[in-house]
Amino acid sequence: MSTTQTPQQQVWAELYERFDPERPAREKDWRVARDYSPAREISRELARPMGGHKRFMLLGGLGSGKSTELFGIAEERSAAGPVVFVDLVHHFEERVNDPAALQRVQPWEVLLVIGLAVLEAGRTCFGHEWSRALIQRFDAIGRQFEGADDDGPSFDAAKLAAAVAVLAGGALAAAGGPVGIGVGAGLVAMGQAGGAVQWRFKLATPGRAKRSDQDRDVQSLLGVVNSLIGELQAYGCKLTLFVDGLDRIDDRERIRALFVESALLGGLSCDVVLTGPIALHWGSLRKHVRKFTTKMLTNAPVVDREDPWRWEPGGRGIDICVEVYRRRSEDLSPTLIPEALLRKLAYYSGGRMREFVKLIRELTGPAWDRSLEQADEAVVEHAIETMREVSEGGLTSGHLKILRQLLDDPSQLPNDELVAEMLDLCMILPYPNESEWYLPHPLLLKVKLPKIGG
Repeated sequence: MSTTQTPQQQVWAELYERFDPERPAREKDWRVARDYSPAREISRELARPMGGHKRFMLLGGLGSGKSTELFGIAEERSAAGPVVFVDLVHHFEERVNDPAALQRVQPWEVLLVIGLAVLEAGRTCFGHEWSRALIQRFDAIGRQFEGADDDGPSFDAAKLAAAVAVLAGGALAAAGGPVGIGVGAGLVAMGQAGGAVQWRFKLATPGRAKRSDQDRDVQSLLGVVNSLIGELQAYGCKLTLFVDGLDRIDDRERIRALFVESALLGGLSCDVVLTGPIALHWGSLRKHVRKFTTKMLTNAPVVDREDPWRWEPGGRGIDICVEVYRRRSEDLSPTLIPEALLRKLAYYSGGRMREFVKLIRELTGPAWDRSLEQADEAVVEHAIETMREVSEGGLTSGHLKILRQLLDDPSQLPNDELVAEMLDLCMILPYPNESEWYLPHPLLLKVKLPKIGG
């Protein structure tokens, strides 16, 4: 049954679609530069010809905007040479049809998906004709990883590659290299949706035996992937590989296995930039990450450190959030959400870009119900209260004790085993300065940690 919408409701429905918290800002016009982001530094280093292969890991909390920053770096690199961008979250959700499997993934499995992504990008984007011997070699090694209970066909690299969630852009060397469809188009999606080509290889299955970097088959797989990379770089170009999604892994043992105990991803023969879990940033793990230079992306500093309970005027990061909204809605009414209310939403997002986007989406429903010309305090407060109730879930007296300590001294994290969990759950948020500082999420300051005498 169709629903007739008022013109005002059509606007709110459009705003809802533009503010999807699970979708990174891949549109260039939607991205906002952040002066505290390490993205520019990474881009500059990748552009320099000196040195060997460069490898960076962008760390940050969930929702801090890592995927958007990673995509921006990748798009910039595509102007200088070929780029392959692997989206592991999309791959496990839409192609493998098992999002939980990402939490169990082993280093060699990530490497295998990367190899297939390079294969597909070379074939579809860059117009490269792969050598038959190399494809056969990939097939033979892939079959060494099939389990005894696999009931599907034998490993077929060419077919699997068409089902990988990968984007690519740029071009191989102008002299002697084929011209691909990605030239001048930034990054474009490769492969085919799951309905057209099915993914037929078991990844990250429960109970699968661990394979070390020293495993003969694992080393053979690394050799094949590097041969694929080598064929593309033989045109005289420099491939840059981006891998997004490993930051979603929250199991500390798995994090240690992927980034500390293994150096497999650091063995790729090209420049590599990937996102990593914020858990690596705390304690001693970051110092032991192998072959990657780690960079931290903190949240936008929307809080005034001297008076964290006040959202007026708040911190300088509020302006960044307001600009994020402006970029996505500039063709709509400029007064659709008054700036004062936007600033309030930005403050209560904690400077987490995904949360700010979610707050905007949250208010569109009640605004649609009332067919408002302009958002008012009631719909904004409803969105904030909805998010506050979620944020307070599971909060204990132990958590509150630590959060009160931070309010007394934001410069140091308390020495408590609960802190790592609280950072993962975004109860505690890191902010940038000469040295990082930390505060409770502003949503927790609203009711659970009110200002004394305020």
